Amino acid sequence: DLAAALRRPVTSGHELKAIETLCEAFLDRPRAERARAARELPRLARGADTVLLLSAMAAVSGDLRYYDELLDAVEGNIAQSGLEGLLHIHAGIGRQLFLMRMNPASRPGFFEERQFPFYRRILDEIRRRQAIVPPARRAGGADSGRVVLVTNQFLSLRHQPSRDLLSYAALLEDRCGREVVILNTNIMPTEVHSLFVPSFAASVEPAFSGDQRIEADGRTHRMLSSVEPCVSPGKIAGFMEAIAALDPDAVLSLGGSCVVADLMAGARPTLCIPTTTGATLSLADIVLDFGGGAAPAQGPLVRSWRPFRFLHSLAGATPRKEGSRAAFGLDEGAFVCAVVGNRLDEEADGAFLAMLDALFDRVPRAVAVFAGHADALPRRLAAARHAARLRCLGYVSDMGALLAVCDAYVNPRRTGGGASAAEALAAGAVPLSLPGGDVPSVVGRHFIHHDYG
Repeated sequence: DLAAALRRPVTSGHELKAIETLCEAFLDRPRAERARAARELPRLARGADTVLLLSAMAAVSGDLRYYDELLDAVEGNIAQSGLEGLLHIHAGIGRQLFLMRMNPASRPGFFEERQFPFYRRILDEIRRRQAIVPPARRAGGADSGRVVLVTNQFLSLRHQPSRDLLSYAALLEDRCGREVVILNTNIMPTEVHSLFVPSFAASVEPAFSGDQRIEADGRTHRMLSSVEPCVSPGKIAGFMEAIAALDPDAVLSLGGSCVVADLMAGARPTLCIPTTTGATLSLADIVLDFGGGAAPAQGPLVRSWRPFRFLHSLAGATPRKEGSRAAFGLDEGAFVCAVVGNRLDEEADGAFLAMLDALFDRVPRAVAVFAGHADALPRRLAAARHAARLRCLGYVSDMGALLAVCDAYVNPRRTGGGASAAEALAAGAVPLSLPGGDVPSVVGRHFIHHDYG
């Protein structure tokens, strides 16, 4: 089925999504079977688009070497490629790595030797094609007492990175005495611009446009936003003009692959605050650690990396709340495990649900609640052996109240989850996590188990 879908012309996002679904069917299969299936695809899908075929082979197998081949093909024709398509492929690869769907051992050095240089080449193409000249500080000029804080995406106070952004803005104002202006750039692609699978599309909040004042927690923050698509002509130049007018002492970015901030590298002092673990794609003078990481021994971050621990902005953990189990339909005598996330369809995979089934075999009182938006997960839970003890709550507005009535916070294999883990600790729920990702850096070694067994 997958080979036949790859051979057919792809004319819509629906058809691309169907191919993505066929690729995902291999995720729970043995690694050797996945590798064999990927090797067969070039023979069975002759004539398929190069980016589509190689990205599908990588998705099926988890082998980063297929991304080597994909980037060879793209970089060989980079001058003729659309900027949006290049960013779409870059974001797609980054998302696969973030979701831990790729095997790092399949291609050691991929970040240093391929992913980071590809991102740098995209920046070079943006500079060349759009004649971007970053505004440098005037020699001998006085400090302005101002910094700009750049983000790829500001959505709402329900969006954890957006809350964290405002928390850092307040910290810079209160502890550092700086005026902070937020630049909400929305650079990442919001539509399909290549045949890379799984596809990527960022969200944009259309209400945040232009020069606005954002109110949160009794404070007001100035934010300059653009909702123009991706790298539309004039969009990046407009942000450069804003930086020149603001004349900041430093340009700070929240998160990696922050194009506008990285275009300023070398022109003004730059610093990157990562929002997750792992190597950060940033050209900043200083790239902070997320927490608990080791200094890189080689690669592009050797000189810029600095130890740090990310400060989460928690929505419901302070002060600690006394919740009610009845409010969530939970029995008082149950042992309640909470699973929290915004990507539960991907993160609560077959291996994780099999672990919960095995746990419920041994602990008759145990139940699990899943907090966060999910489309496919409810159907998969209904097919589990202990379906009656697995519940999807959907979006939970008061996470502190939920976690206060839970006994454990169970983390699936993933990169994210740091903020909800911090909330679980504050609420008194015992966290349990595999190694790797944000959660272990938050909860510490005493709450880490090396496998689902």
